[in-house]
This record gives sequence, structure tokens and C-alpha cells, in this order.
Amino acid sequence: MKRLLVPLIAIALFSCERQMMPEDPGNDPRANFNSLVQTVGNKYSFFEFKGINWEQEALKQSSKVSAGMSDEELFMVLDSLLYVLKDGHVNLTSPFNTSRNWQWYLNSPDNFNEESLERYYLDSDYRFSGGFRYRYLRDSIGYVHYGSFSSTFSEAQIENLFAYFKGAKGLILDLRNNGGGSLNNTYRLAGRFTDASVSALIMDEKTGAGPQDFGNAVSVSIPALGANPFLKPVVLITNRRCYSATNTFTAITKSFPQFYHLGDTTGGGGGIPIDYELPNGWRYRFSATRTFLPDGFNIEGGIPPDTAFNLDPAVLSAGLDGYIEYAINHLN
Repeated sequence: MKRLLVPLIAIALFSCERQMMPEDPGNDPRANFNSLVQTVGNKYSFFEFKGINWEQEALKQSSKVSAGMSDEELFMVLDSLLYVLKDGHVNLTSPFNTSRNWQWYLNSPDNFNEESLERYYLDSDYRFSGGFRYRYLRDSIGYVHYGSFSSTFSEAQIENLFAYFKGAKGLILDLRNNGGGSLNNTYRLAGRFTDASVSALIMDEKTGAGPQDFGNAVSVSIPALGANPFLKPVVLITNRRCYSATNTFTAITKSFPQFYHLGDTTGGGGGIPIDYELPNGWRYRFSATRTFLPDGFNIEGGIPPDTAFNLDPAVLSAGLDGYIEYAINHLN
């Protein structure tokens, strides 16, 4: 009997330990749901701006959560909940899918045709450096298309670009289909269009659970950069696919007097996203800051242009981009 005592005690202790241990929250759909609801509810920055009742939306989805649901079913519930934020900076990433909401541009005309741009405007002899495609168009007007603020450029590349256009009477800066990227590149490019520091934006962040709990506001100033600031007239062309860092660049240039905005309202994306992890290891992100123009305009919904119209497909089929043609006439 004595030989059996220790093994039996060990088995008893191990059994009790198993009974007292809580379930792994990573495998608990309710724990994952509640974690996301609480974190987003405390930190998301645009509930009031977008008129969203988060508690009500969470309650709608809560009844769909059950202990025996699969990962795919849980993902669908969380995806549906995050979708109501109408925010391109909101994503949930699992091993099998990534949630997203791209309605900010899907319901709008594209207003951009790459073939027309390449064939009739850039042609074969344009310069390509640091993500910029550029050349002179007719009447000594410079043209630049920058496809992504994720395309990093060196100081030599950006300096050469502006030195090249030193003799231009004006510049067309085309950011259509630029979905954003690095805010650092945004500030670096914007600094080439001023010869003095300009206070262009105000940013703050969500600091508590209450709808008015914002703090740590900062004023964002754009310093003058480079030896060849471009102070002549600039036409900035945008469409709805201009998002995030591109939206911010467009907002900054509202403070530059030489800029004229043409095209469509930008897609928005005025918040800087932060990342969190659910108990099950899935990653998610959402906007936790707000950005305003100096006059208090919230840029989350996009920046409207000075002149708005949609491209005519019939004109495009003939090889003419109505935005570029309008910009050329404006600068002449």
C-alpha cells in the first residue's frame, strides 16, 4: 500500500489542478469577442464623428458568439463588427484571412486610367526615380505622378526632381491611386513646397473610454526643406483612392497658397492606427488618433477639391485625361 500512496496523491493533485485551471482564453470565442469590443470601445477615435453606437453594434453581434463556434465563424462575427467602423485603417488578421472595408473608394468612379497616362502623357522618355514618374508636358508645365508614399526617395532623388523643374511655369502633382504609406515621406515631400515653416495640422489621441476623452494634442509644422522649394502654381490631382498618408499630404497643402486642388474628394484616413493582439493570437488594428486642419476640419472623411468632376470615358478613350487637360489650362 505504501508504494501506491505517492502515485495516488500525485494523480489526485494533478486532477485537482486541472479542475481549478481556467480555460485557455485563446480558445474561448467569448473572451476574444469581449477583448476586441472593450479595446476598440476604449481606444477608437471616430465613433462620434461617424455617428456609431459601439455598444449597440457589439450587442447585435454578441448573440452570434457561442462556445462551440469555429475559428472561421468567430472571424465572421468580428469582421462584421469591425466593418461598421467604415475605416480603411481597420483590419483583423488571422492565419486564414484579413478583414477590411474598402467602401470608401469602391462606390466612387476611379477617375484614373493608367494606359492613357502612359501612352499619351508620359510616353517613353519620362524620368523615373524614387517612385516619381515625371517629365515636362507642353507649355513648359511640369508633371509628376507619385504612386505610393511607401516609395522612399533619397535626398539626391528629390533634389534632382525639383532642380529639373526649376524653369517650369507650374507643376501638376498627380497622386491618383496613391493609397498612402509613410507619413515621413509625406512630410519630406510637403517640405519642398515651402520656404518657411508652416503649421499645417493638429493631431490628438484617444486617451480614455469616454467619447470626449482625447488628449496629447500637438501642432504639426512642416519645415522648409531643400535648395529648390517650388513656390510656383501647383495643381494637385486626387481621386477617392487617395488614402491615409496621401490624404494627409492633401490636407497639408491646404495651407500652401500656391496649391489648387482638382479631381475628387480624397478617400480619408485621418487617424494613425495602433495594433493589438487577441487572446487567440489574431492581430488587429484601428485608428486611435484624429487629425484636423488649423480651422478644425476633421480630415477623416477626406479632403474635397477646389474643382470636382468625373472623367468622361469617351474623352479617355480618345486618349485625353480631362484632369490633366484642365490642369494645363489652369496653369497657362
